[in-house]
Amino acid sequence: MSPPAAPTTMHHQPPYRVVPIHKHRELMDQCIALINSEWPRSYTARLWSLESSKDTLPTSFVLTAGDEKRSVVLAHAKMSPIPSDREAVFVESVVVARDHRGQGIGRLLMREVENHCFQKLQLKTIYLCTIDQQAFYTKLGYKCCKAINIFGSCPTFNKSTKKTWMAKSAQ
Repeated sequence: MSPPAAPTTMHHQPPYRVVPIHKHRELMDQCIALINSEWPRSYTARLWSLESSKDTLPTSFVLTAGDEKRSVVLAHAKMSPIPSDREAVFVESVVVARDHRGQGIGRLLMREVENHCFQKLQLKTIYLCTIDQQAFYTKLGYKCCKAINIFGSCPTFNKSTKKTWMAKSAQ
């Protein structure tokens, strides 16, 4: 069992913490509301997804502001295994609360996701797909790549045309 994430602070901002949701179940309702504000789904479906979070994969991280007694969820990211590639991870459902965008929160969350994937889990590649955030991910070092199959054990490519697939490799 890993220790809780250390508080991370940004210049002139309240203390931010990036923590796994399965160790902070009290944040589930806020997290569900945040994700559903961007991609509406049933409460039960979101709860089921978040309850699958664990120390290995899948793992959902939330970025919070405030102290441990009064934390406000500002961002979320989920890391899922890729059955056809055990050295890679698929990052999905990355969302920052609308009124907190442009403040470096997404960058901070993704840095923690990358540290978890590359250092703790010793994975070699992070994949993600986006419809409208290519510029953001490019600034973080992600490069466009071919679509991948994130579900089955065969490396068949997903041909979705709406999304841009991107990848980042461990240094």
